[in-house]
Amino acid sequence: MNKNIQFLITNFNNLINSVQPQKSRFILILLSGLLLLPFQQTKSEELFLKCTGKYEINRGALIKPDWETSYITINMDGLISIIEDKGIKKEGRTLIRRNSYTITQRDNRNSVKNIYKINGKHGTYTVESPQRNRTLIGTCQKGRG
Repeated sequence: MNKNIQFLITNFNNLINSVQPQKSRFILILLSGLLLLPFQQTKSEELFLKCTGKYEINRGALIKPDWETSYITINMDGLISIIEDKGIKKEGRTLIRRNSYTITQRDNRNSVKNIYKINGKHGTYTVESPQRNRTLIGTCQKGRG
């Protein structure tokens, strides 16, 4: 047991002596230089829309105001798009076909919560909510973001 402890102590001393201060300075300078370099993030092209819509006629008694405004940021690479509705940010998967965009928002159980369909040619959009059985119909205008 005593021999094992002595062996460990001598190996530890050799390890400390092998790391020379000059080598550690070079590594420290190299690491600090890497940290100071700015990290570049590639941003894909995005389309900003301001959409105003109204629920279907047969939706029942009026509880909330008729018109709802949503701000939609569509990622042109077909990844995740952002919908800001009543101050709440929501994310959904984007599907782009010609001049129409479909954004599918899912909940934690992976069931479809809302489907946003935007027609870029006519400037119309619909929001289908299968869980609540409601449909919102409206128009969109390009925004600045």
